[in-house]
Amino acid sequence: MQMNPLRSLALAAVLMSGTVIGAFAQSAVDGAVGGIIHDPSGAVVPGAEITVTNNGTSAAQTVKADDQGYFRAIHLQPGTYTVEVTSAGFGAYKSTAVVVQVGLLTNVDASLAAAGTSTEVTVTSEVPAINTTSPDFNSVIEQHVLQNLPVNNYRWSSYAALTPGVVSNSDGFGLLSFRGQSVLQNNITIDGADDNQAFFAEERGRTRAGYSTAQSAVQEFQVNTSNYTVEYGRAVGGVVNSVTKSGTNQFHGELYFRDRDAGWGSKSPTTQLTTVTSSGPVTNVIKPKDWRKQFGGAVSGPIIKDKLFFLLAIDKFKRNFPGTGVASSPATFFATPDAALPTGKTCNGTGTAAPSAADASNCTLALNYLGSYTQYANAVPLYNSGLTALNTMLGPVPRTGDQNIFFPKIDWQINGRNHATFEVNRLNWASPAGIQTQATNTYGTRSFGDDFVKLTFGVAKLDTTITSNLVNEVRYQYGRDFEYEFAQTPATSYEQNYINRARGGSYTNPFGLPPNVFITNGFNFGTQTFLQRQRYPDERRWQVADTANWTHGSHNVKFGMDYLHTYDLSQNLRSQFGSYSYSTVGQYLGDWYNGQSTDPTVYNKAKNYSSYQQAFGPTAFDFVTHDIGIFAQDEWKATPNLSITYGLRYELQLFPQPYAGLPVTGGSFGTNAIAQTGVMPSDKNNIAPRVGFAWDPFGDGKTSVRGGFGLFFGRTINSTIYSALTSTGNATQINGVPASQLTFNYTSTQSGAPSYPAVISSVGSAGAAPASTYFAKGFQNPYSEQFDLSIQRTIGWRTTIGASYIGALGRSMPNFVDANLPTPTTTVTYTVADTTGKGPLPNGSKVTTRFYAKGATGTVAAGVNGPNAYASSQRPNPVFGAVTAIVSNASSSYHGVVLEAKHQLTNGLSFSVNYTYSHALDNGVNGTTFTSANAYTDPLNPSADYGNSDNNVPQRLVMYAVYQTPKFVHGPLGLLTNAWEISPSFAAQSGLPYSLASSGTPTTALGDNGSSLSAIGGGINGSNGAFRIANIGRNTYKLPRTMVADLRLSKRFVIHEGMDVELLGESFNIANHYNITGVTTTGYTIATSATANTLTYSSAFGTRTSVNSNLAYSPRQIQLGAKFHF
Repeated sequence: MQMNPLRSLALAAVLMSGTVIGAFAQSAVDGAVGGIIHDPSGAVVPGAEITVTNNGTSAAQTVKADDQGYFRAIHLQPGTYTVEVTSAGFGAYKSTAVVVQVGLLTNVDASLAAAGTSTEVTVTSEVPAINTTSPDFNSVIEQHVLQNLPVNNYRWSSYAALTPGVVSNSDGFGLLSFRGQSVLQNNITIDGADDNQAFFAEERGRTRAGYSTAQSAVQEFQVNTSNYTVEYGRAVGGVVNSVTKSGTNQFHGELYFRDRDAGWGSKSPTTQLTTVTSSGPVTNVIKPKDWRKQFGGAVSGPIIKDKLFFLLAIDKFKRNFPGTGVASSPATFFATPDAALPTGKTCNGTGTAAPSAADASNCTLALNYLGSYTQYANAVPLYNSGLTALNTMLGPVPRTGDQNIFFPKIDWQINGRNHATFEVNRLNWASPAGIQTQATNTYGTRSFGDDFVKLTFGVAKLDTTITSNLVNEVRYQYGRDFEYEFAQTPATSYEQNYINRARGGSYTNPFGLPPNVFITNGFNFGTQTFLQRQRYPDERRWQVADTANWTHGSHNVKFGMDYLHTYDLSQNLRSQFGSYSYSTVGQYLGDWYNGQSTDPTVYNKAKNYSSYQQAFGPTAFDFVTHDIGIFAQDEWKATPNLSITYGLRYELQLFPQPYAGLPVTGGSFGTNAIAQTGVMPSDKNNIAPRVGFAWDPFGDGKTSVRGGFGLFFGRTINSTIYSALTSTGNATQINGVPASQLTFNYTSTQSGAPSYPAVISSVGSAGAAPASTYFAKGFQNPYSEQFDLSIQRTIGWRTTIGASYIGALGRSMPNFVDANLPTPTTTVTYTVADTTGKGPLPNGSKVTTRFYAKGATGTVAAGVNGPNAYASSQRPNPVFGAVTAIVSNASSSYHGVVLEAKHQLTNGLSFSVNYTYSHALDNGVNGTTFTSANAYTDPLNPSADYGNSDNNVPQRLVMYAVYQTPKFVHGPLGLLTNAWEISPSFAAQSGLPYSLASSGTPTTALGDNGSSLSAIGGGINGSNGAFRIANIGRNTYKLPRTMVADLRLSKRFVIHEGMDVELLGESFNIANHYNITGVTTTGYTIATSATANTLTYSSAFGTRTSVNSNLAYSPRQIQLGAKFHF
């Protein structure tokens, strides 16, 4: 991290001056009770003895009031407590129903009566309606909301999305952005223990599994969009903590069953099947079968009264949810060409003479297969037959999911000073064809892929009261997240007969699995580039943390450390089976027809793809990362009305060292060596000061003003580290296998490029320069500067209103740039062809851009990089192709205003309303796992990528309520009229942004200096970066707004006291609002050989491709269920 010196000096001055935070000692899993003791006259009572007893377990903690009469009892498990106060010369005080919530302080201000009398309070002392003690900007989703609010799935992300400043990302898989930050920069914990997978930077088990924790085991969720206590780290975005239940002296339990069936719900208008007929494509809306059943339960109670307690939760989730393979833009992909070119149109025409997209695609087929544009009419039936053949790989896909969760927990009150907990969570998930989870997916029917997860972790914790004012918590966990994925077999008959076998049967794929094929506006088929994944990852983590709290007067000093050891074993070689990419159907069909010929002069012409990629090398690598956190803070109750906290946290991530023999440094590489492949980052200056305050200006507990500023460091995700370790580009061979994972990228005109559908059988026959990846010099871990100011006011009836300003500035965010691009020597001008007049660029207008063109051809001699000679990359460093530098130069900004109203549970009713108005900007913050070769539109002009963040949602409104009818009717009629519950929720937000993209690779372009150019890669400037057009900008379009209303209605039937049955019905997206989850983003197709230097507008741009088709949005669904409580 690099900070402005003036900012650092100012922060240091603030810290040393003592203007810091005070609240109470809280941790990730517990809360506290505190208050001031008064005598009958209102004077404070110093030295009073306060005993706080858990009503469920009888565990007690005794503390004394300080000289100001103030006391705090910390490290209290969430639950209900009895507070007793005694002092010489006064009567005793007793409050029997004090509610403690995770992360918050419940205020108990006791007034002692005169000696000889006592006071017993039977009303509940609940968590305060407003927070007057902590500066943190957080939300707690308490038990009655977890149990009663309808959510479409039971992941933590569904509940976190109820809170301000939180939005779901565009893919809808359940990843969340906090304050506009990357979805990969959050920290998920369970009972304070790390619950992340370091490799993909997601929750363990990832998002394809139904959920990773049984709902019946969760007490509450704590959602921190900004938390100024230094105990939290490793998060640029938010921290979400799940707190599990514990057993008590009474037996409690529940059994449940839920049943959901798409047959009871609605269709999605974009779940379609397209059939190609003689009169053209015919598309029909279908309604695939989709049912899910969830059942299980939990039981808890004493093993030894007041001493040993247990909780056991078991959950089973089964789902049958067939998917549908579709084209991304059916109208464009299945558009059939005119039988003859319309009058005035020519295959190589530009401007008004340019043919339609479908006709231009057929022109390409005529030229590449039949040899001339004049064969246009003869190519039409071949084109239509080819579409029909491709369509055989689309349609319904059988898909299921089967999950088991087993969660036991033990609480042991060892003695009056020591309390231990032990818990284990075990999850198994199996989902044939379940890698792709959406209702519709742009994949062939045998290309979805099978998904499996085996997850086990255990957490042990010991809380020790060393003295009445010194407590310590030590925590240890070990976990294994083993995930693996495979291609489906067998392949479709099309793939078996025309890809694995070709050339009249004379060619057989050497790997037995077909290469991946991607067609723009169409779909992927063959073997996906990311498969096979035998272990991806097999991640084992152990963590130890120790936190001490020392209370002295009005100060509470917290200090401790956290160490996390992560071992990652990954077995995968991306693109090992080869991958073809085509810009148009005509390009693909030309290669497909040529590739079926037995004549070498014909099948060797099957080279009209935009790009080809294949990788070689070892499939398995392992490495270790270490994450260390050290922290200290002072929490100071400066006055009865003002709490101030200050603290520091130090973060250190230790990277693994490069593998011996893999860096491409020195030796035969000479001046083409890449020194940075032998160096891993060392970022040791990550000091995070945090400061905040909470002020009750009137001292009546009805108004709160809170604010703070802090630095929050994230981590470099392990998949990015994996890329740098394994993809150095070293072609040195060991027993015929390259030392590193080598990725070769070809254009169709490049020497050594294969003819479709052939793949390169061995690294010895690969004729291209390999790609390389490294961390740039000076790479830093990401961090954010977060700040907020809020005011809350109680307006009576346990209802509060509030307004907040929240902000975050992301710095040193990761990005990727190709460091082996040639310096452009000329520009290229494209002519826009748009006869519709609907595109953002006028028909006939010009777009001029610098152009990254290939250099002179050449050969890399044998022995320079491995034993074989190969074609030069025609780049500045000819030994390598794309050289990806992992940089930390991206930044972001987020500013928002939050308005809130909340009513705590009173007379059976609770509700919450929050509205967020915000703007998130960045210059291309990358949310990609691993790396991409080049993420910029133009590497020489990074400012062209400045614009709305991918997670920019200007407006978001969330409302929910839970209402339980009172028992107002007695007798038999009361069985029908009492104990009803209704729980509605509603969320609406602005649509997520997206960019207009281009497609295609300008293999031949005319430079403005008159030269004929061939691009390094795709995109209008040939840089193979983001395929955007600088004239239009990034994220200048947005999807329509989304709205979801859910409803739950239930009725309880009491069997006898403490035992009841609940029948429930739920509807998700009850209004069946059409939430558009995908649109066609390809706006222009780049020059093909038929229309050189032309940008042809695609009229399908912006048209919807999916509606309610992910985990965040679905068509109206109905779920029925029953619960048995005791």
